[in-house]
This record gives sequence, structure tokens and C-alpha cells, in this order.
Amino acid sequence: MPTPRKYKNAAERVKAFREKRGLVTLTVDLPAEVVDGLNEYLKFKDLTKNKVIEKLITSQLLRKR
Repeated sequence: MPTPRKYKNAAERVKAFREKRGLVTLTVDLPAEVVDGLNEYLKFKDLTKNKVIEKLITSQLLRKR
């Protein structure tokens, strides 16, 4: 007997995941050459876009002055 589903669909599951961890979706438009450079960097460093963007914002924009 399978376990009962906690969420109706994947959208509800993702919503609960984001709420639990305090995450917010951010969409940006970037030039293609910037995205290509970012993708190359991600492959080289084996990182996710989320981690790179989070680190850039916290270290460059939100740092104490």
C-alpha cells in the first residue's frame, strides 16, 4: 500500500519547500554573452547559479561599508 500523498501536485510541493526555507524566486534578463560567461564559470567551479548569485549579492551589494 503506497503512502498517502502530502501534496496534490509538484507545484504545491515546491511552494512548501520554498516557504519552509524562506526562499523567493527572482527572475532577471541578462545579455547572452553574460549568461554564457556565467555558465562557463559554473562548469569550471562546479557551482549552482543560486549559490553564485547569492554570494555576489551578499558580498558586493549588501556588504557593510
